[in-house]
Amino acid sequence: MIEGLISVVTPTGTSAGHAPASEQAADETIDSVALAGAEAIQRIITDRNNLRNCTSEQQRDLAALNSINQELRRRLGLIRHHYVELATRILTQLEQFDQATREATRDYGQGVPRGASDDDKLAALARRLKPANASSKPADEDTPAAR
Repeated sequence: MIEGLISVVTPTGTSAGHAPASEQAADETIDSVALAGAEAIQRIITDRNNLRNCTSEQQRDLAALNSINQELRRRLGLIRHHYVELATRILTQLEQFDQATREATRDYGQGVPRGASDDDKLAALARRLKPANASSKPADEDTPAAR
């Protein structure tokens, strides 16, 4: 390989008196090319090491992000589960309220005399729907029952 460099560097048609100078120039050129090649190899090695370090750091970051992602997915699953439970409880309570309302209106239709006024009907319905632990005192003095 060095012979190829020498033939490229040495000019053709040189005289015999100039042969030692051209050999010296060829040697210097070969040395400078070898030094440049060694520097290039050192830069390539440095770049390779930097890329390896960068790749290792990115792999650590990826592993950390994957574990965070799994934790977030787990938490979202728990939140979804809690919302499904909450919706189920609300639906159950709405069904109970619906059933109680149906029973109250059915009882209201049977218990209130036909000739009563609307205010009397509402007061009778309110008495039927009033919880057992509520006070017997009216909350607002301006209600139709208080007049």
